[in-house]
Amino acid sequence: MVYVYTTLNELNKYSQKELSIDEISQTLIDIGMDLKGVNEDENPELKIEITAEKFDMISSIGISRAINSYLELQDPIIEIPLKRGREKVIVDKSVQEVRPKTVAAIVRNLELTEEKLQTIIDVQEKIHESFGRHRKKAAIGVYPINNITFPIHFKALEPEKIKFQPLESDVEMSAIDMIKNHATCKKYAHLLEGARVYPIFSDSKDNILSLPPLINSHDTGRVEISHRDLFMEVSGHNEHHLHNVLVTLVSVLEQMGGEIESMQVEYAHENNYVYELNLNPKAKVLTREYISSLVGVEFTNEEIIRLGKKMMYQVKEINQNELEFTIPCYKLDIFSACDIADDIARAYGYNNIESISPQIPMIGEEINFSKLRREIRQICANQGNLELYTYMLTSTQNQFDKMSKDVNSEQFIKIKDAAEEGINMMRTRLIAEMLHSLHLNRKVKYPQRVFEVGMTIQRDDSQDTKARNQWHLANILAGPQMSYTQIKEMSDTLFKLLGVFDDIEYIQTSRASFIEGRCAQIMYKKEKLGVIGEIYPKILENFGLLVPVSAYEINLEVFRELD
Repeated sequence: MVYVYTTLNELNKYSQKELSIDEISQTLIDIGMDLKGVNEDENPELKIEITAEKFDMISSIGISRAINSYLELQDPIIEIPLKRGREKVIVDKSVQEVRPKTVAAIVRNLELTEEKLQTIIDVQEKIHESFGRHRKKAAIGVYPINNITFPIHFKALEPEKIKFQPLESDVEMSAIDMIKNHATCKKYAHLLEGARVYPIFSDSKDNILSLPPLINSHDTGRVEISHRDLFMEVSGHNEHHLHNVLVTLVSVLEQMGGEIESMQVEYAHENNYVYELNLNPKAKVLTREYISSLVGVEFTNEEIIRLGKKMMYQVKEINQNELEFTIPCYKLDIFSACDIADDIARAYGYNNIESISPQIPMIGEEINFSKLRREIRQICANQGNLELYTYMLTSTQNQFDKMSKDVNSEQFIKIKDAAEEGINMMRTRLIAEMLHSLHLNRKVKYPQRVFEVGMTIQRDDSQDTKARNQWHLANILAGPQMSYTQIKEMSDTLFKLLGVFDDIEYIQTSRASFIEGRCAQIMYKKEKLGVIGEIYPKILENFGLLVPVSAYEINLEVFRELD
């Protein structure tokens, strides 16, 4: 959750009527937000909790915009005017290894006041601390155009070559000195830790504008109320996320009276790819039948049009069953059709939806496969094993590299634009994560006997999500006397208690992560079920383990047929 702090006067300044605290509180609840606190001042300060996907409500302007639409005080703002500009940001290949992406725009003819300037700073810092993940995912820079000569260059240099006077400093400093001595730079220095080069924005005269994500220049990056034209950039690793942040910023500044102008962000090293801000609304067609069935209310087209307007959509009837929803660019929480249906439900009022008992002639109970997994857990625990719960999110290093790439290292679900090597995929097996857990607990007395019943994510192009959930069981024995014999005793006991032992075969096989001659393929009714054996010493060394380890891992999905 994200907290936005504002005042009653600030909200009412952008509202179409003077609202009371009670009206604001109830409206926020109706649209899924919450008023968490109010002080007793003459101009009360409000603490408003917004959900994590609500980029557009990160400011008092955005909150007022949502309240105005919901209370039907004004038509939703669908179009944000955007002038196509000629100015450029040229991205150099050197930033690829440190902070590879940026987006940018210009805001002109913005009549700043102390209050407006403070709002810009507040929005900037609130985005940094929330959606920007403390500047790791997104860092914002705002600069007066007066002291800038276009085009802007985004490049990376060795730290000792970067020198300028940072904000809130009286002297010129090198990048190294800033990280050591400047309060703001010290706070975020870990974001550049270990980097060979640091990113900078500079103009065509080589005047440094900023060292993202740390600090702006005092000479070229200090905004005052006398400035009317501003250059804005957002830098990070994921262009889609940066674009969303920029859209949020410019939508706020446009409502403050600014005129938005696009820029061309050129990537010559990426086949001359060019990013340019686009504020066009998007359109999505939904059927009345779909919305009514999802919400549980039989709507008319006229009702959906009115309710959509309350949630900042422009809705147009195509025919008796189809409606076109126009979604403003700043409404960034709409990922699929069900999100629109959810907004219609909010506008209608969840408390107004009649509760209906399901018309089914049966009583709910635990499904058989869940009972089976619970039984397997109990068996493994009774064998003297401790149950583990390891993370679904993991790394290719743990799953493949440390395991000597003993399975197909291409068939997995990658986390897009992962900034950390330590978390870049969904696990495809349990043993690797359990070995990592043994490494973390290597000072605990041996032998260690652990198991896990957990879900893995398998690549499956036949599914619409390109992925399939698959339950596995893994059992690991670690200690000086642990061998293939002990782990096979464990698996044999499990299969006997499940009543499937007669259908189980162990066929000797080879796998890079197991000792040759001490590894077998487990078969169930002639089909592959899993693998068992003694872990190869090199693998143990990769995980920092000094004692023998034996293990098995099986796919539990094949047992769904069991009663």
